[in-house]
Amino acid sequence: MEEKGTNTKVRAKGTKTTFIMLIMVALVMGYYYYLSSKNSEATSQENIEATVEESMTPVQELLARVPYREYPTTPVQVLKYYNEITACFYNETYSDEELSELAHLAQSLYDNELVLNQSQDEYLSNLRDDIAVFKSGNITVYSSEVTPSTDVEYFTFEERECARLYCTYTLKSGTVYQSSREVYVLRKDDEGHWKILGFALVTEDEEAGE
Repeated sequence: MEEKGTNTKVRAKGTKTTFIMLIMVALVMGYYYYLSSKNSEATSQENIEATVEESMTPVQELLARVPYREYPTTPVQVLKYYNEITACFYNETYSDEELSELAHLAQSLYDNELVLNQSQDEYLSNLRDDIAVFKSGNITVYSSEVTPSTDVEYFTFEERECARLYCTYTLKSGTVYQSSREVYVLRKDDEGHWKILGFALVTEDEEAGE
């Protein structure tokens, strides 16, 4: 009888050990499944985001970055950002709503004095006319090169900080390339932001006189 009781205790102990091992295996498998699901969800989310980014046009990508972008801190950075917007005007396709958003973004870089020179409707109308000329001539903005920061000319006018800098644009039409140079004047507003006050094409005489 004693031996039988011992065997019973051994079996009970073995059963208890097996039960604990099963729980541990279940926990390990459960944790593995949790990690696998989490990684799968993360990978799926990354794939979705990558697909969305790939399906966005350059204009949509530019507009999507706007809420997260701080205002450019230097005249050179302002002009480079302006050129990025300009390239979208003339090189890309977009809806009327996207064009309006791009126009509003470009005007956000303008000095108030420049903005007040024409209404929003006039600005959009003139912009559409310019774009139509480019499209009809199959002209695109091939490149833009802004004055280095070291060559920016800073000066004071009517007690306001101003900056003068240049940009060389290369336009492409088929296999023909043509370059032009423009001078920009920027002025600091009350918030310390550099805004485009005006710009003009640099003539050959002006180039020679520099």
